[in-house]
Amino acid sequence: MAESSAPPEPNQLSDQDPSPLVRPAAVLRWLKEGHERFLNGHSIHPHTTRERMRAVVEGQHPLAAVLGCADSRVPVELLFDSGFGDLFVVRNAGTMSTTAAIASLEYAVGHLDVSLVVVLGHEACGAVSAALNPQLLLTPSLSQLVGQLRMELLQYGEHLSLEESCQRHTLSAAANLVHSSVLLTDRVRAGHLAVVAGYYDLHSSAIDWMGNVEPLRYQDPPWGAP
Repeated sequence: MAESSAPPEPNQLSDQDPSPLVRPAAVLRWLKEGHERFLNGHSIHPHTTRERMRAVVEGQHPLAAVLGCADSRVPVELLFDSGFGDLFVVRNAGTMSTTAAIASLEYAVGHLDVSLVVVLGHEACGAVSAALNPQLLLTPSLSQLVGQLRMELLQYGEHLSLEESCQRHTLSAAANLVHSSVLLTDRVRAGHLAVVAGYYDLHSSAIDWMGNVEPLRYQDPPWGAP
């Protein structure tokens, strides 16, 4: 039973959904199935053996990439019931679309052929909480990160709750990721990549899927192109 429920290999998923336009949706469905097993207490912990570890030594072929928070309460591989080689995970304080994070995800998409990127925020994020408290004394590096978050949140007003701020930031991080990368924008527009925002509830362990990010589309000026 566990074998039949294990995550498919990338080539198996390709055989089931040969069209690159279908693949992102199939991978998202696979992630949701893994999370459902985790929620129901039926995790099968696939691809966690030493044999699997040795099998991926020569190369990695992850099915999806995740940009998440460094928070120890949000263990990405466990939440999606996955194992060695299944997910390409980028984590930092605050789920920030930094240059390093964008470059890492461009590698996953451009070189590892990942077709789905999930930006996974969560409730009670410490970085977001710090951004809402300008009186905090922080190290220079933390001040830079928190200051960037604070500037982002100011566009939504000064009276957002921590929960509202965490949710808004998750959507902003997903949008910034796409809009800051020509590669990701082109792949999304071609239908070969989906970037999806998700919000993790620490109390229930549920994920609220907040939707796909669509690249900005600029209209031509009324007088036409120069």
